[in-house]
Order: sequence, then C-alpha cells, then structure tokens
Amino acid sequence: MKIILSLFFFISIINAMTFEEVYTIKQVQGTMKALSAYKELAKKNDPKALHELGLIYLKGDGIAENLNQAFEYFQKASDLGNLESTYVLGKIYLSQKTKYYNPKKAYNTFLDASDKNHAKSQLMIGRFLLLGEVVEKDYEKALYYFKLSSKQKEYDANCYIAYMYASGSGVFPNFGRAHVFAKDQYKKGNKLCVKVWKDYNLGKYTKDDGWKIGDYNEPVK
Repeated sequence: MKIILSLFFFISIINAMTFEEVYTIKQVQGTMKALSAYKELAKKNDPKALHELGLIYLKGDGIAENLNQAFEYFQKASDLGNLESTYVLGKIYLSQKTKYYNPKKAYNTFLDASDKNHAKSQLMIGRFLLLGEVVEKDYEKALYYFKLSSKQKEYDANCYIAYMYASGSGVFPNFGRAHVFAKDQYKKGNKLCVKVWKDYNLGKYTKDDGWKIGDYNEPVK
C-alpha cells in the first residue's frame, strides 16, 4: 500500500511540474532524472519540452541516439510554433548523412522560421542566397537577411557581411566597413571572420572612415 501511495505521489509531482522546474532538474541531476517529466509535459503539447526531448534523442544525451525519434519531437514542437525546432529541422534536412536530406526542404524550412524573425534561420537564408545554393544567387537579398540576423546579435552574420563588403559581392567594396563587422569576431577566433580578415588584410583599414556611409553602419553589440 505504501509503495502504491508513493508511486501515486511521485506521478502527481511529475504531472504538476513546469518546464522550468524540469529543466533545472536536468541541469542539476542529469537527463535521466528529467526524462519522464519531459515526456509528461510533451503529452500536454509543451513545445519547449518537445524541443528538449528532440535534443536529447538527437545528441544521445544519457540515452541512445535516435534521429527518427528526435525528428518527430522537433516536428511536433515546430508545428506548435517553436522556431528553434524549425531551425533544427532545417539543419537535419541539410545533412547528407540522414534519410531526411533534402536541400529544397531545408531552404523552405529556414525561410518559414526566417519570416517569423528567427535570427539563425535568417543567417541560413542569407547563406543560401550568397552562395547560390538551391536558389539563384542574389547578393542584395543575402545582405538583407544577414543584416536582419546581425541586428539580433547573431554574430556569424557579421562575418558574412564583412566578406561581402571586402569582396565587393553585390556591393561597392568597403574595406573599412568590412573591418568593423569582422573585428570583434576575428578577435574571438571565429573561423570565418579570421579567414576574411586575413584574406583581405582588414587590419590595415582601421582609420578608414568610409564605413560610416550607408544604412547599416556597424553591428549591434
């Protein structure tokens, strides 16, 4: 009888937990302690819990990796409006190592999240347009999406903006502006910014005031 009551009490506690409480348990006690509670929240269509379950199965965090299970959780979370899950679905569609590989679907998935102002998805759309992958190259649109992403402090976007101004891809070359956008991430060792900085010798343009001209003068910090 005591065992039954204890089990009932345990289940009641799990059912009453919020996402934040379960997340804290995961951080302090590990994934396995939080897994059952996450699944209970998932049954209630909690998008954050569904996303966390997707990450757990995707990474094999304390359990065996299961991409198919992860995909299902991400899809459910995305359908419920979790844009981070939508973004991860796009990344899965881009992976040639999975049965889900579909670049066109990846583009459309990122575009969906991008239209809802998801910064990392805006970065991906900019990259597609810059490189001409899936869609035709469109430097003007690429720069537009990179700027949207940069303004939300998605700092990888600054490296792409720096590249476009340094290389003159779709814009008039502006090494001073390229310097400004690449500098912070170059110092932090961002590989793309380091490459742009070195390839175009941006260090020598520190006194160039030309970067002040235009509609988006410097990255948000």
